[in-house]
Amino acid sequence: MWYPRSVTTPIPGQIWLKSSQVVRWRMRGLLKVLPARVPPSDSAAASASHASFSAAALSSGPVAGRRIAYLFAGTYGDFVQILIPLKRLAAAFPAAELLLYGGDRYARDFASELPAMLRIAPALEPMQWCKEPVDLLFTNCVGVYRVRFDFLARFCARRAFGFRHAHETHRGGFAATLPLDSGVRSFAAENLRVLDLAGVDPLPPSTVDPQNPVEGEVPAWGKGKVLFHIGSAGLKQDFGLKAYTRLVLNVLGHLERRPVEVVMGPGDEDVAVEIRARTGFNPQIYPLPRLIRILQAFEGTVLCFNSFPAHICHYLGRPAIVMHREAVPYGYDCAPLHTQVILKRIEDWDLAGVWEALQQDGNPASPS
Repeated sequence: MWYPRSVTTPIPGQIWLKSSQVVRWRMRGLLKVLPARVPPSDSAAASASHASFSAAALSSGPVAGRRIAYLFAGTYGDFVQILIPLKRLAAAFPAAELLLYGGDRYARDFASELPAMLRIAPALEPMQWCKEPVDLLFTNCVGVYRVRFDFLARFCARRAFGFRHAHETHRGGFAATLPLDSGVRSFAAENLRVLDLAGVDPLPPSTVDPQNPVEGEVPAWGKGKVLFHIGSAGLKQDFGLKAYTRLVLNVLGHLERRPVEVVMGPGDEDVAVEIRARTGFNPQIYPLPRLIRILQAFEGTVLCFNSFPAHICHYLGRPAIVMHREAVPYGYDCAPLHTQVILKRIEDWDLAGVWEALQQDGNPASPS
């Protein structure tokens, strides 16, 4: 259950939090007045075209020793949505060094999906970039909220591209920024827009050699089945374990006569205990590389909440039925690929939209 911060946070903690917010916003105001870092030798080219300069500078001539930094802020779902931008940078600049700053805990889980040339930058390495700036720097769209990214864009990169809030005209230190666009309903698409701004070549179509399958590839399976991922995103925290478990059991209660595969992620063990005790289902947990291959090969219907499995499905280009609480939040619906279902709560959860979506997907699941 969610409680106001004043209830759960001690007074000294509240004072520290408020003070840090004030300092952060004051720092943002100072950084916004700084111009973008433009090397004197190419200031004319930069003023003519930020995008063409940044791409051409790395594409022409020898690129060995060039460095491209990608700054990440966010959680599992946000990390899924930078996988394609990282692959696009690796394909566009194969001889450059690609650095990832932030998200190292997620990078370990998604190692199978990251470019081989990618290197994780230790926490203090960006301080070295003050002396030897990286050639090109990007931030993911969630990073627009991080003041330290503004600092790195101004003092640690020759060219930096990122995002700004919709009401802001610019963001200090970047060569160019894009406003967060309410019309772009996927953070994955949002993060590709900033690469377009910088003139990075599109990712070429992927080709899979049937004679050389991907390591760990899973044969096609599950036609006619429903794969239900019980991962909660923030719902369990918002409603409390008891209420969220009742929601999951309600869904499973209507699916128990259907061919269903139940999977979970780290942190869902508490819900799984109740599921095993009160139903015939046994939720399975897989390492992320294996889960990605399983979802990629699955030929049935994926049902999940608006947690990271929805983003993995979007990354794989496969649709899912995604359950949301009250409203589809900006950046999380991955439309139009997924079918969105808004859960309404009167006395208990109204799941009529879930059954309707399953029927439309060819998996009859009317309440029993």
